Amino acid sequence: MTAIDNMTGKVIALVGGRSQENLNNVYGLNRAYQSYRQPGSAFKPLAVYTPALMFGYTPETTVYDIDVKTAQKPGVDISGLSGAAMPLRNAVEQSKNGVAYSVFYDIKPSYGLDFITDMKFDKIVPQDYTLSAALGGLTYGATTVQMAGGYCTLVNQGEYRDPSCLVSLKDSNGKELYQEEEPKRVYDAQASSTMLDILKGVLTNGTARSMKWSESSALPAAGKTGTTNGSKDGWFCGVTPYYTVSVWVGYDTPKTLDNLYGATYPAGIWKDAMLYLTQGTGIIDFN
Repeated sequence: MTAIDNMTGKVIALVGGRSQENLNNVYGLNRAYQSYRQPGSAFKPLAVYTPALMFGYTPETTVYDIDVKTAQKPGVDISGLSGAAMPLRNAVEQSKNGVAYSVFYDIKPSYGLDFITDMKFDKIVPQDYTLSAALGGLTYGATTVQMAGGYCTLVNQGEYRDPSCLVSLKDSNGKELYQEEEPKRVYDAQASSTMLDILKGVLTNGTARSMKWSESSALPAAGKTGTTNGSKDGWFCGVTPYYTVSVWVGYDTPKTLDNLYGATYPAGIWKDAMLYLTQGTGIIDFN
């Protein structure tokens, strides 16, 4: 798990595994920034839908939940496929893979993944420039730090800040060596705000409604579930006006798990962490 303070863009907490014993004696694997995993549908807002909003789509644009297996067959004209019609907003809330796949086909992987590489996702390789990336199907994947950095960018109206925990670095004479990177515009502000508005619906009407966030907090929240094939990886990446938290659950050696979905353990962990972080804060909305 990675938690970022939206105001500063700094990582304020990392959880690198269920247990971190013996760290005095041995360097442990900190999965928060050292393990690259398939992000599943949690990748869609960053690579597909916010780029699509900048491409001319709106929350009300009619999109089609095409059959992905059919679309992946050799020689199929994806533009000619149809499926259940729905507004883009509903497709995001219900995490419709066929919609993400067809929208990505329209905007093109090179366009969508440009936003990802702009946010320092450093394991995007040439083989990832395919339509499968729309569903988070990447060669190596992403870390919770990278995913949190991406969602924090949406909160900060499309401005990306390197998600580090460094605030100062001085030499032996006390001279400050650390220089803060300037924020980098990745998405436009309108697209980012619209994406957050859509992602609020994931918690109220969509795949994460079972979390019942609004019953526990009056703070607005937005986020996205992610589950990979065979439930080997479960994700929840979400934000409140104060913090961004991304959670991954799985095994180091991927294995199929019962009842691991983005809305189960990952969303539950996210909710507990976010409630802890935001206790005592004032009720404000996103900018």
